[in-house]
Amino acid sequence: MRGPLRVGIDARELQGRPTGTGRYLRNLLRIWTRQGDHAFFAYFNGGIPDDPVLAAPNVTLRPLGPAPNGMIWQEWQLPTAARRDQLHVFFSPAYSCPLRLEVPRVTAVHDLSFFVWPADFSFLDGLRRRVLVGLSLRASARILACSHFTCREIASRFPALKDRLRQVPLGPDDDLAPAPPREAARAQLGLRGPLLLSVGTVLNRRCLPTLLRATARLARSFPGLTLEVVGENRTHPGLDCQRLARVLGIRDRVRFAGFLDETQLALRYAAAEVAISLSEYEGFGLPALEAMSRGVPVLVSDRPSLNEIFGAAALVVDPQDDAALAEALARVLSDPTLARDLAARGRGLASHYSWRETARLTWDALLAASRGD
Repeated sequence: MRGPLRVGIDARELQGRPTGTGRYLRNLLRIWTRQGDHAFFAYFNGGIPDDPVLAAPNVTLRPLGPAPNGMIWQEWQLPTAARRDQLHVFFSPAYSCPLRLEVPRVTAVHDLSFFVWPADFSFLDGLRRRVLVGLSLRASARILACSHFTCREIASRFPALKDRLRQVPLGPDDDLAPAPPREAARAQLGLRGPLLLSVGTVLNRRCLPTLLRATARLARSFPGLTLEVVGENRTHPGLDCQRLARVLGIRDRVRFAGFLDETQLALRYAAAEVAISLSEYEGFGLPALEAMSRGVPVLVSDRPSLNEIFGAAALVVDPQDDAALAEALARVLSDPTLARDLAARGRGLASHYSWRETARLTWDALLAASRGD
C-alpha cells in the first residue's frame, strides 16, 4: 500500500469516562493526525464525545446506533459502515476487533487478566472476553502488546500467533493538563498532611484492602495523612471500600474520588507525597509512569509487569503484605533524601517513554498490515 492510508478506528474508548485505554487512543490520534495526508474514520456506538482530538480535519466521525449490545454494534453496524468508507486497515485499541470486517486489522491487547485472573469477572463476562479476544487475535494481522510481560503472556497462550506480536509500550503524561505548584495544589485540595495517591479502576486484583490496612497503620504516626483513591469501583464480587475504611477507623482519612478528569488528576499528582500502584497482575501500569514523569515517588507491587517496568525506580513490596507496605510508605514519608532519590529515578525512567514513539510503532504495524507484510 502506497500513498495516504484510510484508517478505521474503533473509537468507543473515547466515549463516556475515558480511562487508560482512552488516553492511549487519544494520544495516538493526537500525533497521527498531524502527519501526512492520511484519513481517519472514528466509529462510535452512539453520540460523538466532546474531545478536541476529534476536531482534526482529517478525522471523519461516524456515530452509529446506538446499539444496545456491544457485539451487535461491533459485528453488524460497524462492518457495514466501514465497507462504505473503503478502508485500507482497521485499528482496535482495546482487546477485540470486528470479526466480520474484510480489511486487515491491528488489535491492541493490554493484558490477559480475563484468562489469568478470572475472579475479577462474572462467569459470562469472563467467558465472553476470553472467546472474543481469542477470535480477534486470530483475525488480526498484527497484535500489539504494551510490555514484555504481556507479549510473553500472549505468546504462551497463543503460540501460533507469536510472529504477529509487536511490543508497543505506552507513554507518560505529556498530554495531561499542567498542574499548579505543589503548595497551591495542596491548598486547593484542603490537605493538612501527607497525601498518598492510588490511581486506576478499582479491581479486586489491585489489592485496595492492603492499602487501606497499611493506611490505618500509618495514621497513628502521620497526623493529617490522607489516602485518595482515584478510579471507579468495578470490583467483582463487589468490594465495599467505604465500609472497610470505617471498620479500620480511617474513614476520615480516605477520599474515594471515583473517576476524575485530567485536570483534577494532574492536581492530585502535584500534591501527592507518594503514588501507589498495587496489583497482583498488570499489563503495564500507566498510572505509575504518569506519577514518575511528574516527579512523584512511586511504590509498586513485586508482581509483573509492575516490578519489571518500574522496579528500578520505585520501592517494591508484596501487594498482600500491609505491614511491609506501611513500612515502605513510612520510609518515603520520613526520609526526604529517599523521596528525592525516588523522584529523580522515576523521572529518568519515564524519560525513556513517549507517546510519539508509541504512535510511531503503532503506525508501523498499521502500515505493515495494510501492505500484507
